[in-house]
Amino acid sequence: MEDKLFQICKSKIDKGFSFEEIVNFIESNGNEELFLKIKKDVQKYIAKKIEDNNRNKLYWMLICNPQKWYEETEEYMCNGLLYDLNENDIEPWKINGHTDMELQMKVGHRGIIKVSDDKRTEIERCNNEGELVEKLEAGIYGIFEVVEDEDGDCTYESEYGEYFVNIKVIDNYYAKGTNISKEISRKLLGPNVYNSIPSRKIDKKLYENIINHQPK
Repeated sequence: MEDKLFQICKSKIDKGFSFEEIVNFIESNGNEELFLKIKKDVQKYIAKKIEDNNRNKLYWMLICNPQKWYEETEEYMCNGLLYDLNENDIEPWKINGHTDMELQMKVGHRGIIKVSDDKRTEIERCNNEGELVEKLEAGIYGIFEVVEDEDGDCTYESEYGEYFVNIKVIDNYYAKGTNISKEISRKLLGPNVYNSIPSRKIDKKLYENIINHQPK
């Protein structure tokens, strides 16, 4: 019975259950006494799972071109959309269709958002009230984490054959006024990575260079 319950717990942990969720599951099924016998083994399995996930975690750089956000938005909206990104909202972000990013990106992966050179014209930066929104400075604008949507997907293909990843911005540098300039970003990432036009995978060390640069 103990081994069977442990296998059930392992299966749920593999699906993303936390220790608290495991305990709630056990209590709802009246197996508290039996769970006490395998509690330490469950905790060890969770710790190993976290360690393995951290070891295998990949890091990414997503690109924002102010002139090409999404087809259904006007160019001037990019400023406000970037400013409003936060950890409470899931944002679908277009990724490269000619790579296997959609297969490699997993829940829990983290990365940085780079805004490329703002080439919008004054007409494109003019909102519906006739006001001119500021030109965005190129550089790093925030940190994101890959998440699942309500359907349990972290990446998906649209009906038009485009690929998207679901993210939450967990640290919005732009909203805090601490976005990292193009010059400094190039030094932290190296010119080859920074100058990359498509979104791409980056080394953990480069990701850490960015988050460690931010004021505490």
